[in-house]
Amino acid sequence: MRLKTAIERFDRQLAADGRSSNTRAAYRRDLGKFAEWFGNQSVSRVKPDDLARFLISDRVLLRPDGQPRKPISVNRTKSALRSFFAFCANSGWTKENPARLIKSSPATPKEPTVLETGEIKRLRRVLAGKKGLLIRRNRLIFEILLGTGIRLGSLVGLNRGDVDLRTGTLNIRLKGGIDDRVFLNPGLGRLLRQFLKENAPHASIGPHTPLFQSQSGNRLSARQIQFRFARWFQEAGIDRRVSLHSLRHTFATRLYEKTGDLHLVQRALGHRQITTTEIYARVGEGALRQVMRWN
Repeated sequence: MRLKTAIERFDRQLAADGRSSNTRAAYRRDLGKFAEWFGNQSVSRVKPDDLARFLISDRVLLRPDGQPRKPISVNRTKSALRSFFAFCANSGWTKENPARLIKSSPATPKEPTVLETGEIKRLRRVLAGKKGLLIRRNRLIFEILLGTGIRLGSLVGLNRGDVDLRTGTLNIRLKGGIDDRVFLNPGLGRLLRQFLKENAPHASIGPHTPLFQSQSGNRLSARQIQFRFARWFQEAGIDRRVSLHSLRHTFATRLYEKTGDLHLVQRALGHRQITTTEIYARVGEGALRQVMRWN
């Protein structure tokens, strides 16, 4: 099996396993670099020493501008090689996994960007100062991201049927297509109730209708939301580098400050691990429901 063909089949398997498009794209880039460096030869010809020499080459250690790549980026390349050659070995294309000796390097995680209380207040004032149903929709998007910590991808995938105001919950889809449930604080519940009332159901609306729609009636895209909020961040005088994902970091930071319980934060964010090596810790939904009232 030639390297490029094996990489294509590996990518299809990742898609079948529900891996995110971002992860798949990153793995394709890293494995494509190796295929260019080694040549499109049979995967059975790759030896541990070949991988070691590749990992200390400029293709891995340097960016296109000649600056050193961050340890976390190098570790991602190592992870791609480990996963790919494990797949090749399991598929019978190699007698053994040549990447079995690869170890990740210690890397200091990038400190998350968290919005300060004053910045949140200014952003709320910007949204409150605008009128119209679309602005109220955007305010609700902001409050859901800040008040639940869900990812933007989970938010744009919400349908009307995912909202359960009786139990105060949202049904969301996590990375990998896994279903989960998040709890709404009372303020969010009221905003959602009002939003659904203003967008009163009619014959064309059902449980699979997108919760957040564009003016044309299509599902609002992540790019559209990012574009709007980038402008409002500027209007709020937030001149440092922040994004909508910063709202997730802000939620997690505030929740941990309130509870001091990392397992609870882990459950709230839908993480499988507290760290890259720790087993996923489950906590009771009752405790999570109670703590969600802090906002």
